[in-house]
Amino acid sequence: MTDMRHKNLAFIVAVLLLAWGMRLCWLEEVPPGWRDDELINIHALSGQLLQGEFPLYYLGASGHEPLYHHLHAGVHALLGFNVLSGHILSIMFGTLSVALIYSVVRRLFPNTRAPATIAALTLTTSFWSLMYSRTAIRHISLPPFVLVTVYVLWRRLDAEASSPWRWVPVGLLMAVSLYTYTASRLLPVLVAAFAGYLALFGREQMQGKWQGIALAFVVMLVLVAPLGVAIAQGRSVLAIQGIGADARVTELADPVRALRDGDPGPLLASVVKTLGMFHASGDPEWLYNIPGRPVFNLFGGVLLWIGVAICLCRWREPRCFFLLSWLGLGISPAFISTPPASLGHTIVAQPVAYIFPAVALIEICRLVGWRHRFDLKAAQGLSWPTRAVTAVMLGGFVLTTGVRDIRDYFVVWPERGMVRLLYRADQREAADYLSAHPEITDVAIGSGLMGPWDRLALKVDVDREDVAFRLFNPERSLVWAAGTNPSIVLLPSWPDPARTIEALLGPGSNVFSHLALHTPPTLPDDRSMVAETRFENGLVLAQVRWLGEGPVLGREADLLTVWYVSEPLELSPMPIIAQPPPPETYTGSRLSVSCQLLDADGRPLDDDDGLWVDPLTLRPGDSFVQIHRFAVPHDSASQPHTLALGLYDPKTNERWHTEDLDGGLGADLVTIPIGERS
Repeated sequence: MTDMRHKNLAFIVAVLLLAWGMRLCWLEEVPPGWRDDELINIHALSGQLLQGEFPLYYLGASGHEPLYHHLHAGVHALLGFNVLSGHILSIMFGTLSVALIYSVVRRLFPNTRAPATIAALTLTTSFWSLMYSRTAIRHISLPPFVLVTVYVLWRRLDAEASSPWRWVPVGLLMAVSLYTYTASRLLPVLVAAFAGYLALFGREQMQGKWQGIALAFVVMLVLVAPLGVAIAQGRSVLAIQGIGADARVTELADPVRALRDGDPGPLLASVVKTLGMFHASGDPEWLYNIPGRPVFNLFGGVLLWIGVAICLCRWREPRCFFLLSWLGLGISPAFISTPPASLGHTIVAQPVAYIFPAVALIEICRLVGWRHRFDLKAAQGLSWPTRAVTAVMLGGFVLTTGVRDIRDYFVVWPERGMVRLLYRADQREAADYLSAHPEITDVAIGSGLMGPWDRLALKVDVDREDVAFRLFNPERSLVWAAGTNPSIVLLPSWPDPARTIEALLGPGSNVFSHLALHTPPTLPDDRSMVAETRFENGLVLAQVRWLGEGPVLGREADLLTVWYVSEPLELSPMPIIAQPPPPETYTGSRLSVSCQLLDADGRPLDDDDGLWVDPLTLRPGDSFVQIHRFAVPHDSASQPHTLALGLYDPKTNERWHTEDLDGGLGADLVTIPIGERS
C-alpha cells in the first residue's frame, strides 16, 4: 500500500511538473507579443494599486472584479514589469487547476484513479487551458476556485452530519470566487441547484446538512456584499454603451435583445454554435483560438457527448446530475452573448469538459470486459488482447488530444497573421532586434495600432534603458530620429507604407522576419508653400506641398507636411486609462493637426485632421512627415480656395498659437492660398 501511494504521489508530481513546464516555457515566443487586454490589466488596472488606489471593483474595461488585479499588482511590485511577471500569476492558476481536477475527480469517482488521471493529463496539454494560463487576463483565476469549491462541497456531503460551521469554507470559497470573473456568478447557482436536486432525490445524503448549506450561503452573501454595493454604485446609464460597472454583460447580450424584440433566431443559432464548440466549430476569435477550432478532435468530441449521454441515463446518481449541471451552466453564458462558443465566457465549464470523456472511456472499457463500473482494478483479470485494446483506447485519447493541442497552440496559432497583429509580434521582434544591437540608441518604429499600448509593450520588451524609440503609422507618416545619421527605421509587417513614405525610405538595407531596416535620406527639399512656422508648444511646421496636381473637384488630393521638434513638447497629461474607459473619462490624444480645405467664403469643403506620430515618444531634434488626404466633392459650389493648418487639443478643442521671431503669439491657424508658394 505504501509503495502504491508513493507511485501515485510520484505520478501527481510528474503531471504537475509537466503542467508547470508547459505553461512556463517559451513565454517570449508564445503568445508572440502583448495583447491590449494584458497591457490594460497590467498598467491601467493593477497599476492603480501601485499608485495607492484600492478599488473594490474596477469601472474601466467594461467592469472588472478585483482579485486577479490585486494579486497581479503584488507580483509586479516584487518582480517589476517583464514577460515573466506579466504571466506568472496565470501560470500558477492554470497549474493549480490541474492539481485540483485530479483531486475533484478522485472524490467523485473514489473507486478508481483512471478518470482523474485522464482528466488531469488532458487538461495539462489542453489548448484551452494553455491559452488562458499563458495570457495575463483574469479568466484563468476562476477554474481553481470552482474546483476547490466542488471538492470541499463533496467532502461535506460525503461526511456524516456534523456542525453547520464546517460548511463555512464552502461559503468562503464561493464568495472569493465571485471576486475573480463575471462568470463566477454561476457557481452559487450550481450549488443551489444541486442542493435542490438532493432535496428531491437524495434526502438521506442531505439529512442534517441543510443548516450547513444555509450558513454557507449566508457567509457568501455577507462577504460578497461589498462587491455588490460597488457594482451597484458603478452602474450607469452609459453601461448600455459598454461603459461602467457590469457594462460587458449588457454589451454582449445581443441574442437576448433580439429575443426581446421577438426574434428567437440569434439565440437559437448561438445555442447550436455553442453546443458544437466541443466537436464541430469553436470560438471564432483569433485572440484566444484558431477560429472555428473545436475544443476536441472528432474522437474527443464523440467521447464527451457519450459521457453526457451516460450521465443523462444515470441522472439519479448525484455525481452524474452534478456533472450535467456543471456543464450546462458553464456553457450557458455563450448561449446569450457574442461571440457564441467563446472559450472565455464558458471558462466555468473548462474543467468539467475534460471529465466527461474520461467518464465515457471508463464506461466503454467496462463494456469490453471490466466487471465493475468505473473500477480499473477489474482490469487485472482481463485477457491481454482486451487489456491491450483498453490501453490503446485510453492512451490514444490522451495522446491524440495532447499532440493536437500542443501543436496547435505552440506552432500553428502564434504564426497566423492576425494573431501576430493582435499580439504585437512585430513590436516584440523590434525589441529583440534592439536588444541584439546595443549600438542603436535612437530608432523610429512603425506601428499600425499606434497608441499607449504599443508604447508600453515596447517599454516592457526592450531590455535596455538607453534606447529612445519613436512610434509612427507608416500609412500616413515617417519619423527621422534625432541623434542618428542616417536615421534607423523598423517597419512592421502591417500596415504597408504609403507609396510616398516608401519613396522617402529608399531601398531596405536589411530584412529580418517581418521587419525591415531602412536608412532614410534627408528630408525633401522641394520648395514649400509656406515659410517655416513655429508653434508655441515646440513643434515647427517646416514645409507644406501637394503631392501631384493638388485639389481638384471630384478628385482626391494628398498633402505632405514636414515638421520638426525644436524643444521638449508642451503636452497635456495623458494618463494610462483602461479601454473602454470609466464613465466621463477621456482617453484620446491631447495633440492633433488640424488640416482643412476651405472655399472662397471660408466654408470647409473637406478636412483630414490627425497626428500619425505618437507625440509622447518625440524628442527635440526629431523630424517627421505626414500625409493628409482630401476628397473634394465634384458637386461643390466652388473650387478649394484656402488650406488651413493648425495644432489643437482634441479633448478641449483649444488651439496652440504660432510664434513670431520675437517670441510673441500670432494666429492659431496657418492659412495658405491654394497654389501659392512662399
